[in-house]
Amino acid sequence: MKSEVEVPNGAVNYFKNDMDFDFDGGSKIVAFSANLRWSMEKTNTQNGVDWLTIDPTVGGSGNSKVTFTAAENNTYEDRNMVVRFICGDTIRNIRVNQKRLEAITLTSDVFEVPASGGYVHVVVNHSKDFEFTIPENYKGWIHQATASTRGLLDQSVISFTIDPSEEYEKREGKIYFTAGDEQEVVTVYQAGEGQLVLSQNEYNLTAAEQEFTVDVSSNYDFSIEMPKVEWLKENISQTRGMSSHTLKFKVTQNDDYNTRSAKIKIYDKNSNQSEDIVINQASIGAKLILDTKTFSINSEKQDLDIDVMSNFDYNVDFQGANWLRKRQNNTRGITNRVLMLSIDENKNNDARTAQIKLSDKNSEVAEIITITQGAKSGIEVPTKEFAVDELGGTITIKVNANADYKLTSNNDWISIAANTRALTPHEHQVTIAALGDAEDRDGTITVSNDALNYSATITIKQRNTFYFETKSMDIMVGKEKMLSVKNTTKQNVEWSSSNTAIATVTDNGYVKGINKGTATIIAKTADGKHTATCKVRICEIPDMITIKSGGTVSKEGDLLKNGSQIKWAIKNNSPVKITLKSMQLEGKASGELGNEYYANEDIAAGSTVTKTTKIEAAAGYHLPITCHFVFVYDNKESEIDATYE
Repeated sequence: MKSEVEVPNGAVNYFKNDMDFDFDGGSKIVAFSANLRWSMEKTNTQNGVDWLTIDPTVGGSGNSKVTFTAAENNTYEDRNMVVRFICGDTIRNIRVNQKRLEAITLTSDVFEVPASGGYVHVVVNHSKDFEFTIPENYKGWIHQATASTRGLLDQSVISFTIDPSEEYEKREGKIYFTAGDEQEVVTVYQAGEGQLVLSQNEYNLTAAEQEFTVDVSSNYDFSIEMPKVEWLKENISQTRGMSSHTLKFKVTQNDDYNTRSAKIKIYDKNSNQSEDIVINQASIGAKLILDTKTFSINSEKQDLDIDVMSNFDYNVDFQGANWLRKRQNNTRGITNRVLMLSIDENKNNDARTAQIKLSDKNSEVAEIITITQGAKSGIEVPTKEFAVDELGGTITIKVNANADYKLTSNNDWISIAANTRALTPHEHQVTIAALGDAEDRDGTITVSNDALNYSATITIKQRNTFYFETKSMDIMVGKEKMLSVKNTTKQNVEWSSSNTAIATVTDNGYVKGINKGTATIIAKTADGKHTATCKVRICEIPDMITIKSGGTVSKEGDLLKNGSQIKWAIKNNSPVKITLKSMQLEGKASGELGNEYYANEDIAAGSTVTKTTKIEAAAGYHLPITCHFVFVYDNKESEIDATYE
């Protein structure tokens, strides 16, 4: 059937006329009649934006009304779309157009500019021509820098220069942009900045007491911060405002050795702006005065304070006297700068003298102090403890004395070669016997003088430097154990066995059991002076099992009654796992033999198990009772008997 499409009278024929929308969108009706089924489809969307809605998009024969709805166009470009109408063999296009947004907008309308000035770049989005205006009261510091630059999508960039500000407070300016009836306002905020200028920032003054002035030019009410020193004060403080000011200050005489400096700070309390005035005052020079220059002191350890009138930190040269030390003093100015000394005890038999030189490193000013310290009376033992190894030997004991003394010892392993004195340091030879098999030991030597009520004890500590921490060891036939020697001699160790048919030893101290028996393992230092021995027992399984008995029994005389329980604690001292195969009780009397109990229980190396046996014979068993144990290791059975008495 041939299709027929008609537009009713009075309706807009959009098949022949464009459908136009303003930028704010809206809806329009397409009215028609058709004799066949029809459809409408959008053929394109501009920039991928679907801004047109059609309802309905399909229909049947008869009269139809289709609503076209356009969304608001927020862009600065016109847009259009073609809608295809299909009814049978009839195809018609409906062109839909929408106007662009008629407006002017600013990307940013507020700008912050520092007091030093700068540029403001205003980005204007517009769909029509515009103009800008700088009010008269802002033209003095806001100026157009360049002509406007046209960008994409009706975008323009206009630049303005902002002059530096000489004002203290922040200022505000405006630029007006107009397009038709629309207006946008740009606000420019420029920071204020204080002005502070000093006539002079540094003053170099003589050591004398004096006044000086400082001229200050400022556009604000500034503040003054004085340094925390006693010698510099503000003398006169004048009113400060928008003009030049004169400030007056006063310094006292500088009695110190060094030039002194201080800073006066002129600042704005409402900002970080400030200026420093540096005051440098010269010194009157080095002064050094001693009331007393010679001192005599006793032999004891003591402190000595010497009055020194000085205005500088003088150098102290003890000139080789290492028994004197200085304690620090930090006083300044011409004052009593006490020289504080620490003096060691004079442990010598003679008096000693030191000359201390006080001087100024920058001039020839100097003084000499002489200190004489008397000799110590009595006896002194400088070293009161000696360490000797197990080999013994000879040590030398030194005694400083200017009186008689004697040396004694109550230890028979300490022999003193000499026991009297002299008026000069004396050395005594003392012989220490070898330690042998004895344990580490301590002994004493006493140095004494009854008349002086003096007694000093010297301790002799004799220690074994090469030994085995264990003196005996059990090793199973065919097994190895490491024997560790305690060696503080720092020498290499040589190993040997007294009987290699019983046990062997490696260079690293690993001892291996060869056959049942005993042997001695010997360790020696490379120089042969130090020897350590350890007795090793090479054992088989029966030698390495211990069994202890106990339990709860009921007895009458030497008879254990029926039902008595005997507990057997079996410890495997070997390095291998063994198996308890069986147990069998036997009493003392003839015929007292129990049934053999098969345990077949593994006992780990070094572990203990407890087994309980019970007297089951009605008549009981007579003491002592023997338990016959059978153990298995490496498919070999070993029998061990244990007794309960």
